[in-house]
Amino acid sequence: MTNPSKAKGTRWENAVAAHLRGAGYAEVYRLAPAGADDCGDLGGIPEVAFECRDRQRQELARNLDDASDRARCKGARWGVAVMKRPQRPTEDAFVLMDLTTFTGLLREALLSSRGSGAP
Repeated sequence: MTNPSKAKGTRWENAVAAHLRGAGYAEVYRLAPAGADDCGDLGGIPEVAFECRDRQRQELARNLDDASDRARCKGARWGVAVMKRPQRPTEDAFVLMDLTTFTGLLREALLSSRGSGAP
């Protein structure tokens, strides 16, 4: 018999991967659980480590720490936690990141829109 919590987490990881593929990131896929060498739940975007969480009670600090740990393990620039909102569709999920991660992503967005240096 399958662990219900593990099955719930797997469904959420697959839903997030499907959403990202539908948004044009065709290379995104769900990673197999890795134990001690956990580099996140999704692969296919080298510079981002994803920690997907579908829990009744969200622990923001723990989720953020886990996302940062996954990014370090993966050697990614950014780690984000994608947290399911109860009774809401996948696209309404929360994405949690620290301010350093947000600043880096914002800088990248501005660089690509301007084609020049950061503000």
